[in-house]
Amino acid sequence: MSEMEQPETESGEVVLSKQPMVPTMHRFGGRDIETTYLGDNAFGQPTWVLWNPEEPYLIGVLRQGQIGYTFEQRTSQGVMLHEDVSFKRVQRALISGT
Repeated sequence: MSEMEQPETESGEVVLSKQPMVPTMHRFGGRDIETTYLGDNAFGQPTWVLWNPEEPYLIGVLRQGQIGYTFEQRTSQGVMLHEDVSFKRVQRALISGT
């Protein structure tokens, strides 16, 4: 799969790659976002970093826990923390930017 392909489920949900340290482009609404799987963190949770591909801008860090995802999102008002949310909620946060 090339880095410009974005695998999706039948419902249109983005599927994040678990190939370590290989950036992958995804489209969330009208935004292109580069995701890189970092591997499991110290708690055994899969972890990704999300970047704006047009400029070196960190969007946030995403971790997958047992209940849901934790997304630490950088916003113009500071860091916004979304804890134990569905991936659909993460996608909405990425589309809206908040």
